[in-house]
Amino acid sequence: MDKRAFTLAEVLITLGIIGVVAAMTLPNLITEYQKKQTAVQLKKAYSTFAQALVLSQYENGDSSEWKLTDSSSSYDENLAYFNNYWKPYLKIIKVCKTMEECGYDIKNYATLVDKSNFSVYGQRDNLPGFIYGDGTYAYIRPFSYNTTNIPNLQLLSIDINGPKKPNVIGRDVFQFQIDMSKGVITGYYSKDNCTKDNISSENSRACGGKILADGWEILDDYPW
Repeated sequence: MDKRAFTLAEVLITLGIIGVVAAMTLPNLITEYQKKQTAVQLKKAYSTFAQALVLSQYENGDSSEWKLTDSSSSYDENLAYFNNYWKPYLKIIKVCKTMEECGYDIKNYATLVDKSNFSVYGQRDNLPGFIYGDGTYAYIRPFSYNTTNIPNLQLLSIDINGPKKPNVIGRDVFQFQIDMSKGVITGYYSKDNCTKDNISSENSRACGGKILADGWEILDDYPW
């Protein structure tokens, strides 16, 4: 009887080839999965706030008429604003006075430019932060950050996986602006600010808007 089988050498060569191919393709597959997962989570978070804004306007009137705070307002004043206009329309798990109270071991975020430098754009001392829904963390700055040119733009910062790493703006932290005059949530800066050619610490804040403008996809020009 003629019995045929692979030799040990042939098996080892085949396994070696499979290993090389896997080593070449697996990192790309993981990256693509992370991008898709990030875009899905961000879309869900954005939709949560967009819906909350609509519901709040239904009960509290047009957002252009809301009584805003200002940059010198106290924590209690900003908390009262949040409790009135936002909290009833979000499934809040916890409200925190500092990021540490919400489980962070940092006080600020890093950016895509320097992913180990946690020094920018965190929750300010006079702002409440909060965890809602599935563990997403966010804070809203309920006073305009651009009083010179556009007086009714507020900041919305969303960390889609809460205190978990990497805590990098543009990777798991995304910032938007709330246009109170129109009652809509838009990107922070133009999406063109968040590209491989234009990225900077400040421009990392535009990356949420880029994903939004690109149809909730993270494209090849994204500085991932």
